[in-house]
Amino acid sequence: MTAWTRQHCVCTVVQNLDYEEAAAALRIKADWLRDNIGKLPHIKFGQQPAVFCHCDLRLILAMHTAMPDRAREVLDAPADQAAPTPAVTPTALPYQAARPAKGRARRTVAQV
Repeated sequence: MTAWTRQHCVCTVVQNLDYEEAAAALRIKADWLRDNIGKLPHIKFGQQPAVFCHCDLRLILAMHTAMPDRAREVLDAPADQAAPTPAVTPTALPYQAARPAKGRARRTVAQV
């Protein structure tokens, strides 16, 4: 990949990692990175070994993430099921409707 084809990279500060550092960040063996470098996103400068930025590591994780069917169903749920129902805000009543039309009727206390 050239610098012009790295649209996935959003790093604001360049922090390139070598094989050992990238393997430690991914918690895998560095030999696996070396063996599979042709299939993984990375940066190559001339004859130097490949280096990885954090965006490359994020893509590597996404490429090798196993997604169970149930989790995929939850993620791919239709928008009407996935979105919570918005709360209904009651509208304010006009002043005339809020006030009682007649006064309260007084009830007499029954004398025993």
